Amino acid sequence: MADVSLSSAVRSNLLSLQNTTSLIDRTQGRLSTGLEISSPSDDAVKFFQAKSLNDRAADLSDRKSAIDQGISALDTALKAADALEDLAKQMKGIIDSARSGDTAQRAEYSDQLKELAVQIEKLVSDATYQGLNLLNSTSSKLSVRFSDKADSKLDVDGVDFNASTFFLDSAGSALNAPNASVTEDIVQSTLGFGALLSTFDFDDAEVLASFNVMADTAVTRLDETISNIQAEAATMANNVAILQVRADFTEEYIGTLETGAGKLTVADLNEEGANLLALQTRQQLGIQALSFAGQAEQSILGLFR
Repeated sequence: MADVSLSSAVRSNLLSLQNTTSLIDRTQGRLSTGLEISSPSDDAVKFFQAKSLNDRAADLSDRKSAIDQGISALDTALKAADALEDLAKQMKGIIDSARSGDTAQRAEYSDQLKELAVQIEKLVSDATYQGLNLLNSTSSKLSVRFSDKADSKLDVDGVDFNASTFFLDSAGSALNAPNASVTEDIVQSTLGFGALLSTFDFDDAEVLASFNVMADTAVTRLDETISNIQAEAATMANNVAILQVRADFTEEYIGTLETGAGKLTVADLNEEGANLLALQTRQQLGIQALSFAGQAEQSILGLFR
């Protein structure tokens, strides 16, 4: 079967119409995706530059999630430290109350001090976030990476607030009471009374004076303990501030990277909309031009009628 031969005018108009249709398809694709460059075939250099920026942004997004989790872990430890401070202050209040209590009241105060020691131990044990407890051991550590660089990170060492080392003496050194007997020894040994509070005979002025000296020692020890809690909490709060600054920076950096990638690939929708309108007009004109070229050939056919 012989090929159909087209006149140069028809062929030229047909090719122009096909090119216009191809441009319309491309413009409609840009409008639907919002991207001027969506594959390497559009512009390999810009496509891979944008991909590199987006990959970097995605990696930093994962880092930011880790930073946020680090902040939450430290917030858990800080809230627990605040609660521990409150428990220690309760102990101070009980000791001050014992100075003027009778024998029965002081027996109750001894039990309350023991119970507070138990609650300190339980609170420290419960201050865990995703398996990490920064208050029960000096060997526990929070490590937060900020980027793929090995040294771009923050390490936060844990502290030992277990009841065995929680209480400090007047010089600020841990009293190192054994875990198993800390509740039994909290009054006699750890707080320095040497005996249960109810055993002191306040009718004896000398005994009362001795008790007040011991109570002063206990309060001083609790003040040292509270001061230590506050110091450790201040360090944690400073680390939270560092992590928050890095989290904010990382979020802004991610936005900058994504904006940079968009500058390379995102289409100008106003421009593409105007292009589509112009191309559709050109298409209609092309159809008319093709029709005119066909009419010229039909006029030749009329000579044979």
